[in-house]
Amino acid sequence: MTSKVPKYEIVKNYILSQVQTGIYQPHQMIESEAELSDHLSVSRITVRRGIEELVNEKILSKKKGVGTFVNPLPKFFGFKAGIGFSSEVKSRGMEPSTKLLNLEKVKANETQAKDMKIPVGGEMWLVERIRYADEVAVSYEIEYFDVQIVKELNTEICEKSIYEYLSEQGIEYEFVDQKISATLANSRMGDFLNVEEGAPLIDTKIIACLENGKPFNIGYALYQTESFYLMHTVYK
Repeated sequence: MTSKVPKYEIVKNYILSQVQTGIYQPHQMIESEAELSDHLSVSRITVRRGIEELVNEKILSKKKGVGTFVNPLPKFFGFKAGIGFSSEVKSRGMEPSTKLLNLEKVKANETQAKDMKIPVGGEMWLVERIRYADEVAVSYEIEYFDVQIVKELNTEICEKSIYEYLSEQGIEYEFVDQKISATLANSRMGDFLNVEEGAPLIDTKIIACLENGKPFNIGYALYQTESFYLMHTVYK
């Protein structure tokens, strides 16, 4: 299967590079949709999608009848815990990569079935991965996807961005429930994340749901804190 970057990601990456290099300054109005469409050789619908993504990520803001403006960057930079690892890494000006450890179909136990809202024994995809930013291990992940919603996964998809692939298939999350706690690295996690045994890790669990409230993804991740930190920016 051939995978290609969605065209709206071209728009996002262009705007992010302009922000990161200082060409776009905080509070500056960026080019119009028509200008970006001509410059990047994509449709205005594609430009609009890319801009909407960055508005949702709080990089840009729109003023009706005026234009689109660059938001001031957060004081502290780090990784936001949760979904969208690849886009989060790219937004920090780094290159994401993935090592796939395991991909298989499994049957849901009682706890998983309750979280996913499927029968006990219902089939799920299990995806086990290590995620990297500029070739430095950042997180270890185990994720489950409802096979009735996510019908196909393969090595190529899982070694890139599953959520970008799902977006291409028209599968989008509406909201995510997230739990964050702390733990210590065991020897296996130390090897995976290149940290000492006993090093502090941030432990997250997410349940991503469709617009109708049906969960389709349960994810567990351990983030190392020696090279990177997680942040949570609160907007009013």
